[in-house]
Amino acid sequence: MYAANNANNLFAAVISLGVSAILFAYAIVPASPNLIA
Repeated sequence: MYAANNANNLFAAVISLGVSAILFAYAIVPASPNLIA
């Protein structure tokens, strides 16, 4: 039971980190067009 709960917490942490990283990139990329070109 503890292992399953721990896996769920890890999964939620990975998803939240991924979402925040995507939002961060979405905010930074338009401000620096040199990175795209």
